[in-house]
Amino acid sequence: MDKLKMGACGIDCGVCSIYNAGHDIKSAEILVPWFRERGWIESDGNAEDVQKAVQNKVIYCDGCWGDNVWCGCGSINFRDCCKQKNINHCGECCDFPCKPYKEWATGGKHKEAMEYLLSLRT
Repeated sequence: MDKLKMGACGIDCGVCSIYNAGHDIKSAEILVPWFRERGWIESDGNAEDVQKAVQNKVIYCDGCWGDNVWCGCGSINFRDCCKQKNINHCGECCDFPCKPYKEWATGGKHKEAMEYLLSLRT
């Protein structure tokens, strides 16, 4: 996986709707209700409106290692930690999985990220 697509936490940014919304209409469609709830698009807004909002950087993400990271992504703290330690992802850390990571990974898709990074260590 290329560093621009894999977050420090092990999540593949390439499957994230927010990461893909500006380029992929299906990803944008998934986000329509969420964008409506937050008032980022009108109540009758559609996937094209989501794409326009993303392109105007209302909410935008280049992935963990890009210049623009969505502030709601749970991996930002992990990214910052990896930068401080000069490592590519949490799986390269001698403390992995640390307590904060374990707490974060207890939910569904996050557990997959931890399992993936553990598989890289063997």
